[in-house]
Amino acid sequence: NNAMNDTLSLGWRDAIAYLKGRPDIRIAVLTGNGRMFCAGGDPKSFQAAQAAAGAISQGGEAQGPAVPDAGAIAGTAAGIEFTTTQRGKDSMAANMARDFFEWATLPQFTIALLNGSAMGGGVGMLCCCDMVVGVKTAHVTLSEVKLGVIPAMISPYVIRTIGAANAKKLFVTAENCSMQQAKEYGMVQRIVNDVSEFPAVVDEIAQKIRACAPGAVTRAKRAIVNCLNQPTSDSLIGYTAKEYVEARLGEECQEGMRALSTKTKPRWVEAAIDVRDT
Repeated sequence: NNAMNDTLSLGWRDAIAYLKGRPDIRIAVLTGNGRMFCAGGDPKSFQAAQAAAGAISQGGEAQGPAVPDAGAIAGTAAGIEFTTTQRGKDSMAANMARDFFEWATLPQFTIALLNGSAMGGGVGMLCCCDMVVGVKTAHVTLSEVKLGVIPAMISPYVIRTIGAANAKKLFVTAENCSMQQAKEYGMVQRIVNDVSEFPAVVDEIAQKIRACAPGAVTRAKRAIVNCLNQPTSDSLIGYTAKEYVEARLGEECQEGMRALSTKTKPRWVEAAIDVRDT
């Protein structure tokens, strides 16, 4: 069910670090294996790490620190402090919150292919992407309140994507949201019948992105983040003017203008986007 355990979280973090260092990659696609996109947080991993530290007894009376099985050992030692102390919990939460921000601000155009339902943090992943394509049978659910938790770390991305009113409804009712409803909210941009249609959609988007200067795409994404919910002020006016001038004087703009006047294609249009499954 692709729960956000240590393995998935660290893998996502590695992918973010890799993509930040590869501006030549134009599109990043996020999807899940199996029938779910992401089940959100993994309570079992949290409890296992606590049990390994002796914080929880797994089966009857407390008998000192529990010994995890071989499959649970990896990453547990490093995670014990993070799951059993306030400082550690704060660090874990800060790292995860940072991961959402880093993915949302990647230089690439990001696409989430919602192969199945998404819950909790998985919904946050969707809202951090630039475009979401979902199969018609999928649902999204924010059920944290049923467990006495709140979707705090993903809230900036969910709220900016679907608005405060819709976020309130999903946050406090924990109801299932269908793909049609998610599309009406602005969370999903396209609905397909099944996963077999994903490749054609990605190819279509790749052709559109190919026509766009990669540096300008990155700048445009950054400007959206920096202008979001900001009041119109002298500082905002100054920021937007500065961003425009820097882009206008940049090499990409010079090349784009030359291509326009000479009726040729700039280099980014000439370079095909090689869509790969990894």
